[in-house]
This record gives sequence, C-alpha cells and structure tokens, in this order.
Amino acid sequence: MKRLSLSLVVFFATLGFVLAQRTITGKVSDAKGEGIIGANVLAKGTTAGVATDVEGNYRLEVPAGSSTLVISYVGFNSQEIALGASNVVDVNLIENANVLTDVVVTALGIKRDRKALGYASTTVGAAQIAEKPETDVARILAGKSPGVNIVSSAGIAGSGTKINIRGVSTISGNSQPLWIVDGIPVNTAANEKNDFKDGNVTPTRNLDLDPNNIESINILRGLSATVLYGSQGRNGVILVTTKTGSGGGDKTYATLSQSYNTIEAFIPEFQNKWGNGFDGDYGEFFSNWGSPFENPGLKKAKAHPYAEHKALFATDHPEFATPYEPTAQPNNISDFFRKGQSMTTSFNAGVSSTMGSFNVSFSRLGETGYLLNNELTRNNLTIGGIVKLSKKLSIGANFSYVKTDFKTPTVGAGTGSNSEGGPSVFANLFYTPRNIDLMGWPYQNPITGASLYYRNNNSITNPRWLLENSGQTSNVNRFFTTANVNYDLASWLKATYRLGIDTYSEQQSYFVNKGSVGYVTAVAALANGLYRTTTGTNTIYDHSFLLTATKNITDDIDLSVLVGTNARQDNYIQEGISSQNQVVFGLLEHRNFITSNSRDIRLNNLNYRERRNILGAFADATIGYKGAVYLNLKARNDWASTHEKDFRSLLYPGATLSFIP
Repeated sequence: MKRLSLSLVVFFATLGFVLAQRTITGKVSDAKGEGIIGANVLAKGTTAGVATDVEGNYRLEVPAGSSTLVISYVGFNSQEIALGASNVVDVNLIENANVLTDVVVTALGIKRDRKALGYASTTVGAAQIAEKPETDVARILAGKSPGVNIVSSAGIAGSGTKINIRGVSTISGNSQPLWIVDGIPVNTAANEKNDFKDGNVTPTRNLDLDPNNIESINILRGLSATVLYGSQGRNGVILVTTKTGSGGGDKTYATLSQSYNTIEAFIPEFQNKWGNGFDGDYGEFFSNWGSPFENPGLKKAKAHPYAEHKALFATDHPEFATPYEPTAQPNNISDFFRKGQSMTTSFNAGVSSTMGSFNVSFSRLGETGYLLNNELTRNNLTIGGIVKLSKKLSIGANFSYVKTDFKTPTVGAGTGSNSEGGPSVFANLFYTPRNIDLMGWPYQNPITGASLYYRNNNSITNPRWLLENSGQTSNVNRFFTTANVNYDLASWLKATYRLGIDTYSEQQSYFVNKGSVGYVTAVAALANGLYRTTTGTNTIYDHSFLLTATKNITDDIDLSVLVGTNARQDNYIQEGISSQNQVVFGLLEHRNFITSNSRDIRLNNLNYRERRNILGAFADATIGYKGAVYLNLKARNDWASTHEKDFRSLLYPGATLSFIP
C-alpha cells in the first residue's frame, strides 16, 4: 500500500510538472516554405520568448499557465497558435499587404527591415526591369529612383551611361557608383582615356550585365547607406541580385523568352521656309537663315552647290552643271536615320529545395541602332548554385561569361557647324541647310575616296561619309565569379567568407580614313587618316570576411551587429599603338600608315599599368526598440596602397600604406 501511494505521488508530481512547463520546438516559414530569420515566438501572457535562428527554427520553454504561442515578424500577419498534445509546432506566416515596410538587401548583401535602415533605399524588381526593354541595366534604372540622374553619353546602341547618385563629389567628373553583383564588386568603368571631344562613346561595362538574369536591384544613395564600402562607395552603390544568386523555395522552373523592339531617332523640328545663307541672303554656308525659298531672286540664279564636282558626276548628275534653284528638302535629316531594332532571346532554368539550389541562364542580344554601322551583340552565360552541406554549413558559387561586341561611327562633341575634336556625325548633320539633298547627292569622291559636300571651301566633312569611313569598336571577353562559405556558429551568430574575381579583356579601335576635313589645330592630322588600337585587361580580386549577429536582448529590444574585413586589388594593363598618314585609302592596318607610335593624337600614353590595393575594416550595429525606434551605428577605415616608385601589393610584406579617411 505504501508503494502504491508513493507511485501515485510520483505520478501526480510528474504530471503537475508537465502541466506546469513544456518545451515547444518548430519552424517559422513564409508562404514559400523558406525559414524566417529573427521571427518572434512568445508564450502568450508571459515574458518567455525566443527568436528563430537562420533556418527559421526555434526552441521555447513554455511556463505554467500559458497554452498559446504568439508568432510575429515585421511585414507578416501575427498568428496565435493554441498548444495541443504535440510539442512540435510549425507555423507559416502570411505577408501583410497593408504593411509598408519590407525586407531589403543592404550594404554587403545583408537583408534588413526597410524601416530599420535610417536611409533611403530604392528597390527595382524583376517585373519592373522586364517592363523597360533596355539593353543597358543602368538605363533601366532611369526614373526609378528619386535623385538619381542617368544619362546616355550618345544615345546610340551600346554607348556609355553616366550615373549620378550623390551629386558631383570629385573634380575629375567621375561620378560612377560602385556596382555590387551578388555581394561582389564588379568593374563598370569605360576604359577610354582619350578626350571626349574625339568621340569617347566606349560602353561603360555595366553593359555586360544581363537584365534577364536580375532578380532585383537596390540603389543606396546616402552616406550612411554606403559607408561600409568606404572610399569605393563615395558615389553611391548599386546592389544587383541575380536569379542565380537569389536561391529560394522548393521549386523547379524553366523559362524561355523572346523580345523584339524597334528603335527610332527623335530629331528636332526643322523649318522649310528659308534656305542656305545668312541675313536673308543666299550663300553656301552652314546655316539656314538665307533667302526664303519663294524669293524670285533665287529662281535658277545660282550655281549648284556641287558645281565644282560636276565633271566627276556628269552622267549620274547632269544638274550639277546647270543653274540651281534652291528648294526645300523636308526629309534631308530624317532620311539620314534608319529604324533600329533589338532582339533578345533568354533562357533560364533551375531547381531549388531545402538542400540548396542550382540555376543556369543564357541570353543573346542583337541590336542595330538608328545609325548605319551602329551595332551591338552580347552573349551571357551564367551558372551557379547554393549547397547546404549541413544545418550549419552552406556554400555557394556563381560563374558568368560575357562576350560583348560593339561598333559605331564617330560621334564626338560639337558646338554647331563642326566637331570640336575628332569627326562627329551629329555635329556635321543637324545644321545642314534645308535645301541640301543630303541623301540624294554624292558624299564621296569616286577616285580618291575623300569626302564631298556642298561647301566650296570643303571645310565640313559629309556626315554620310563619316558613317562608312570613321568608327569606334569595342570587343570584350569577360569572366566574373563569386564564391561564398557560410557557417552558423550559433543560432544567432553567422560567419561568412566571400571571394570575387572579375576579369575581362577589351580590344578597342578608333579609325578615320584619309579625306575628311574641318578639324581644329590640335587634331588636324586626322585629315590624313588615323588608326588606333588598344588592348586592355582589367582584373579585380575581392575578399571579405563577415561576422553577423542577430539577437533579441529583451522582448522589446533587438540587436543586429556586423563586423568584417575586406581586401580588394584592382589591376589594369593596357597596350596600344596609334598610326597616322594613311597610304592606301580604306585599308585599316598599321603597316598602311607612314608613322606609328605608342601615343595617341593628343600625346596620351597608350601603354601603361595601374594597380591599387585597399584593405578595409568595418562595423555596423543596429539597436531596435519594439520594431519602431532604431539606432544605427556604422564605421569603416580604409588603407590604400600609394603610387610610389617602389609600389608593391598589400599582399606582400613591406607594402607602403596611406590612410584614407
């Protein structure tokens, strides 16, 4: 009897303990089944609560008297779950469409609640990117973010794009922001060291990014947004997350898309009342303010603008030898342009699960601009994935190959009647007198190949001649790869190592056949023909080590901390040759020119090397109170290599360092 009584006491004591306290485990996920990091799990009516780990898992000791769990996360509807017999409670939270805050990708690829940032951040999603059929990712961003100014350098297919995010902050005029693709910096500069007046339309290398493989783009504008990138982020930062690097959910997918777009030039409105000349008098000038076309004094009273060339075209154009009556040519400018077209084929396929993800993407772009001999082709291949080797360890890698070929006629700067430097199609076109039949009259000497135009003193190059006898080309082969290793040291502490390598070789050419005219003294030698070729190789090595911690200090206070180091090395090597005084018209080989040297026509050296090393240490801490008030603290120090005579890489002992605040 005593033994039975003792057994009953133990039984009820155990039952009472079980009823008093129990351990609940589970996972908090979103609608796609992905674990939510940092979700709050609270025993209702008590102060007991925990935050989910990096996989969305939790473990909570529920005190006596509580039979309900409250699960919440910013941007999702909170749920109350009544506890039953099971000690395992999995929850799927539903996004709250009425909540204005959401999770965004911030500096160094860290995801944060938007309202906790303390600065403006604009996100452009895949759907918005698809709405704007641009071949250059930068141009897609135009009008998508306040305060960001994006301008094409020439408006032609493949031309460079200038981006100004934080205003002009340098006397050099270079305001190009830092581009980060899947957490790794990539080079987006235009490797053109020559004067813009001579036609610097070389593409900025963000052109190599495939818009069809982009999941989202975040634009970081303020200083607080970019301080973790140090001196590299002084002009703002553009964060690109590719579909290969985004991962996500249990799914298998494959998409094939085809797009076709037409491209037309927008030209000014021209008058058809006045002909060539000045102050109401007819004359062969680069002006449209001569005598009105209905003026009786113009009737068959003038020599034809091509009268001096009549012997060359006696058969095809006998009118060159007869009296000339100026007549308006309403389409002499508009017919100069053609209708361009752009066609893109894109294929994307992948699979993802709780074990990881794999994605492959290929696209081909072919674009012809609205100018003759303006073309752009690009082929992109990207392969990558993420593998979860254990609950704590995961690795990921992306590999991309890009081949971009671009060519265009020269479109240097001009102030009206001619170019300010090298030949310029646009500068020689838009002030063409209205009575000049630009597309109907000859533009080239059939014997010498030189330019022909209406000016008696032959002081302006015919823009049609420039379309076929001048140009720039850029041919790029590019590889960039990223790799990362992630390890969960604890449910609230994560270590990450990232390696990025971005390398490409670019072959450029710039040419003008002999026979053009109208140059300023500094580049007068262009009239005799010029051919310049350069080969540049750019490589970036980027290493980062990060420690991230996310923890709830109390039910009301949460803390996020990031500390890390970064080492980056940039190398650029260029070799080139410039040749002048062409012998045989039309033959573009250096051996067909009388003089050749390693400097361009403005005496800039075409052979040089550049190397820079940056070592940075940074930290970021965010303290939140009840999901409404946040305190952000950020800091970074950079040490950069100097350019002294005995310059050596930071990777070797004894490197000379200078401090960059």
